[in-house]
Amino acid sequence: MAAEALYARSWVRTLGLAVTIVALFFLLWQSDESSEPVDAAALRGKSEPDGFVVNGRYLSFDETGQLTAQFESPRIEQFEARNETIMESPNATLYGEPGNAPWQVQANKGQFMEADDLVHLTGDVRVSQQAAQGGRPLTLTTSTLTLDNAERTVYTDAPVELTDSFSLTRATGMKAWIDDRILELDSQVEGRYEPGK
Repeated sequence: MAAEALYARSWVRTLGLAVTIVALFFLLWQSDESSEPVDAAALRGKSEPDGFVVNGRYLSFDETGQLTAQFESPRIEQFEARNETIMESPNATLYGEPGNAPWQVQANKGQFMEADDLVHLTGDVRVSQQAAQGGRPLTLTTSTLTLDNAERTVYTDAPVELTDSFSLTRATGMKAWIDDRILELDSQVEGRYEPGK
């Protein structure tokens, strides 16, 4: 009986040792596989953002520290690999020379290309500046508009409509210099002027 108990114990120990050795070899075999980092974009998909901000604000300053632009959006999505930021319903204020009223910009969608410092606005783009002495603001509407923050210009090839207190002007394509307050209309320019309105 004592021999059977000893035999039973050594068999249990041998079995336990065998299981331990198999488990050790398995762990060593698994550790030999290369553990390369997994690309986050591959996990979530290329169409999903790297990060997002709800009710975000983006500020831009010139080299002297003066505020030049302020963008706000209810949702901002960032795609780092493309150096691109997508804004829903962006609302912007563009500041020019001191003493001049700022420009207000609204659109359905905005796309900020960080490497080029460009903002592409699409869908019901509206740019306005309050007129002096309480008059009707100067308003520009178009379907698409690009803001070049480095050059301080805005431009489009799409049809545009400009209105102020006395006039309505339509054209196809335009370019404007924010600080110099210069507007250049490209083609098919039509205007109507109604004094005393």
